[in-house]
Amino acid sequence: MATKKPKLGLPPTPPASLSNPAMQEMINKGGSVLEPPVVPANPPGAAEDKLKSFTFKIYESELAQIRAIQDSLPKRDRISIHDFVVAAVKEKIDKAAKKHNPK
Repeated sequence: MATKKPKLGLPPTPPASLSNPAMQEMINKGGSVLEPPVVPANPPGAAEDKLKSFTFKIYESELAQIRAIQDSLPKRDRISIHDFVVAAVKEKIDKAAKKHNPK
């Protein structure tokens, strides 16, 4: 014997307090928006360091080498290819700075 699906009920009607015109006016008015957080200004004389995005090309063999390095690391120590490339660029910049500005 097949059982019938229960019929879906209509949504409950709003309480009488929501039908009050003053309450409806308050709901329609809405709330206030929080002020956006204040970003601290850069120190005087410092240039703003904006984040830039661009695309670069890399050979498949080099990408395969990066992936092989990632695969050799434990999962908890793996970083994204983006982070790997950014770290390599920073390392190269640091080496060049040390080479040109020995202390």
